[in-house]
Amino acid sequence: MMKRHHLQLDGLRLSYLEQGTVVKDQPSLVLIHGLMGCAATFVPFMQEFEPGQHVIALDLPGAGQSERRHDIDSRLSTTADQVSRVLAELDLRSPIVLGHSHGGAVAMSLAANHRKSVSSLVLISPAHPYFREADPLVRFYLSRPGQLFAHCMPWLPEWLQMIGLRRMAGPQSWDTPERLKPYRDNLRTPGTIYHLLRLLQTWHDDMSELRRALRRHLETPSLVLWGDCDRAVPIHSASELCRHLIHSDLITLPGIGHRPAEEAPALVAAFLRTWLEKEVSAPVIRYSANVSATHALTVSRITPSFESGD
Repeated sequence: MMKRHHLQLDGLRLSYLEQGTVVKDQPSLVLIHGLMGCAATFVPFMQEFEPGQHVIALDLPGAGQSERRHDIDSRLSTTADQVSRVLAELDLRSPIVLGHSHGGAVAMSLAANHRKSVSSLVLISPAHPYFREADPLVRFYLSRPGQLFAHCMPWLPEWLQMIGLRRMAGPQSWDTPERLKPYRDNLRTPGTIYHLLRLLQTWHDDMSELRRALRRHLETPSLVLWGDCDRAVPIHSASELCRHLIHSDLITLPGIGHRPAEEAPALVAAFLRTWLEKEVSAPVIRYSANVSATHALTVSRITPSFESGD
């Protein structure tokens, strides 16, 4: 059964969803959402696991049911520090940490700066320092017209919001207003847009800091899953990222966009289970310094989307 919990971290109220209980000698799975997302966006994915598997989905500060405050430090390293402290508070020792999109950047920062806090990484369409498609969108939202649009965005008609949100998905996904409701509810919660704009103000500094951290190369075992129709963080950037992840497996998901755990939760959960069991039965694209033929074909039909940098 899935339950909602809250905790206090230096007076800041944080929230998370929990399924199952801690099992001795079995690592917990901790889920970190993307920029516009929240813990609730992981619900379909969490339901793919057996009741005995302990899974936690965090609401990062400024998202979901966690507190919004104007004094929250939204920098990437600070968020990673907060996640590390939450793991310690919950007594989760060396869990598997899964990060989607911007949550993937948080997960990598966590693994780089708190190496003993993470046993394995699962990165789903992760934001990272080696792609630049988000730059025009970041510049737009930091401009006055962009900030005005951002504050209006939560109150646009549902059909218009659905167009934007659906563009993150690939052709094989199916989205409904109910499935995208967590995104719309999150954006409509007072304080969310302010927090997102604050986060974008430090985007380039955060990516530069993560780039420096990755120069040492992460030794944490990592599974990287990427949709070949991702228009937010294009898959052609995967090879450069994986160069800095020493023990990594990259799996390309045909027909999937920027939200694999929502578009194909059963498939992603199956890949995760087999990877953890070290019995990978599906084709895995191991890291190569050269872009694969599959990636080259994909790049030609990828264009930056409204949600770049999620």
